[in-house]
Order: sequence, then structure tokens, then C-alpha cells
Amino acid sequence: MADYANASIVVETVAPPDMGAALADDAAKKATYGAIHLLIRGFLCTPFLAYGACVVFAMVATGIPLAVAGLVFPAGYVTLSFLGLEMATGSFATMPIGMYAGTVTPAQVIRNWFWTMVGNLLGGIFFAWLLWFSTTRGGTVPIPPNSLLTVIAHTAEHKASYIQQGAIGWCAAIGMGVLCNWLVSLGSVMSKATRSTVGRIILMWVPIGMFFALGFEHTVVNMWLFPTGILAGAHVSIYDWWVWNQIPVTIGNILGAMVLNGTLWYYTHTLQEKNGSSSSSSGSLARPARA
Repeated sequence: MADYANASIVVETVAPPDMGAALADDAAKKATYGAIHLLIRGFLCTPFLAYGACVVFAMVATGIPLAVAGLVFPAGYVTLSFLGLEMATGSFATMPIGMYAGTVTPAQVIRNWFWTMVGNLLGGIFFAWLLWFSTTRGGTVPIPPNSLLTVIAHTAEHKASYIQQGAIGWCAAIGMGVLCNWLVSLGSVMSKATRSTVGRIILMWVPIGMFFALGFEHTVVNMWLFPTGILAGAHVSIYDWWVWNQIPVTIGNILGAMVLNGTLWYYTHTLQEKNGSSSSSSGSLARPARA
């Protein structure tokens, strides 16, 4: 078994139980933010994701495969992370950890998620309008084929295509959301694995880059992509966007982060820490002791 305490001294890593404790502290801090600050931080967050995605789509428009271009996307995530902004998909893992650790209440979890998502949505709609208005000069300039807006419009149409399979398609959208945020929420988790700035960037970059290159579904990304696509002429209605993508993808993102990272990952390292210290044999989801 790895000696986490020694490893943290030698290579500047942080043991998983201590990562969980740091995330619980983050949750407690998030719980102190008023609604206005969650709205502002959520509003400012989405455009940085959009900037990263726009670079990717601009590369795709020139013929570069998504699997390659997608590795650039994490630049936006790293930016918003270091600016201390709020992204709902990260909070889907962080806040439950705080709840299990006793640093936040269930009501505070729901409150954080709600206001952060509202802020993310408003920021996404604003960026979408600004991008469309600026690049088309208020709709007076035609959108050329193989342009950034054309790629975004086609992507929006593809993301709404779950409707073609009915209930199975809706469930598949949930699955794509789970697959996405199992990776994306690791950005928040793995940022606690090192105290090095460069190390944090690398550890956040890897799971975020994998998600985008694989084409999974991210609720916050879709909060700007669909409005942009609709403005750019995508054959997608607001109903299609919400019923056949945004809602099931959000459910999947919550499950992927809360169950797989916020519960199972946190639980196993909490249990390991408790067994190792012989402080308890109950295996409850209580907060682990710091090293």
C-alpha cells in the first residue's frame, strides 16, 4: 500500500483523504457565498468555457479532427478555475463531499447548485448573443459555410438528435452526461492532488481534455452552445434544446459527479483513513482526519 504521507513530502502530492478534506473546506466556503455572488461568478464562468470551445470549433472548421482539437479546450477551464469562478458541474461533486463531511447542509447544496446554474445559464446566453451579434454584425452579414458559427450550429443539431430515438435517446443523453462529468468533476478533485501551480494545471487539463475530445455532454457548455447554434440558424427549437438535451444531460452530470466522485471516491478514502487510524469501524461518510 502506498505511503501517502511520505509521498506528499517527496513529490509534493496530496493524499486522497486530504484531498477530500480540502474539498469539504471548499464546499464550506462556497456555502457562505450570497446569491448575488454565486450569480456573478456563475455568469463569468461560462464565457471562459465558451472561449475554449470556440477555439476548438474554429480548428474543426479548418479540418482538424475533434479528438485533436478538443485537447485545447481545457485552457478555458483552467482560466475560470484560477479566477475562482463557479461552475455547476464541479459543485455537483464538491458540495456533496461537504455534506457528507458535515461542513454544509443539504439545503446549502441545493442553494449553491441553483444559483450557480442560473448564473451559468445567463452567462452562456449573453456570450452566445455577443458572439452572434459581433460576427454577423447584428445578423446583416450572412454566415459563410465552414465558419465557426456554422460548426456550432451543426453541433447543436447533433446534440439535439437524441429525439430520434425517443425514450432510449433521452436515457442515452443521461448516459453521455454521466460519462462527461465523471471526468469533468475530476478537475475540481484532482486540483487538490498537488500544491504546485503547474501540477494543478496538468492534473486539471487531462480529464477535461479527454471529455471534450470524446464528445460527451456537458450541461454548462450546452448553456452557450445551443443559444449560439439557434441564433446561427440551427434547426433546433428551445423545446428540443431543453427536453432532449439540457434536462437529461444535467441529470447525468449530477449523477456522474455526485455518485461516482462525490460519494464513492470520497467514501472509499474516508473508510480507508478511518480503518488505518482505527478510529472507527462504521465506514460512515464522516470527514477524514487531516494528516
